[in-house]
Amino acid sequence: MRYEPYQDEYAAVPTMTDEELLEYFLYRILETDEVWGLKDGPNWVTRLIGEQATLPVWPFKRFADEAAVGDWQNLKPSADSMEYFIYRTLNKQAMKGAMIEIMPRTSGAGCLITPQRLLTILESTMHLGEYTLED
Repeated sequence: MRYEPYQDEYAAVPTMTDEELLEYFLYRILETDEVWGLKDGPNWVTRLIGEQATLPVWPFKRFADEAAVGDWQNLKPSADSMEYFIYRTLNKQAMKGAMIEIMPRTSGAGCLITPQRLLTILESTMHLGEYTLED
């Protein structure tokens, strides 16, 4: 199992649409069984986009490493297992009313999705072995 993006997919990420980012993120975290975030001490960092709290996440350490600049330069990339992310992190963010921000772009927000919707997609994917972005 590899834990780095292929060069061609790495080059394509900055121009991906929200739907493509979501699909890429899902495919890769299901492949590696881990989700990356930036931690400030024991907690993953959240940020505000307008009035909305978001939890930025990535499928590979490389992307999280590269996001640790500017205001985030002192944060450390850290991975959680899929199981922990699904049943702890997503539930915690849902209770806080936060959104999940998949792969923030240098030019702006990443793909925003509710924790509940991401949980539904991930659970159905794991049970069925495939997923759909349709409701």
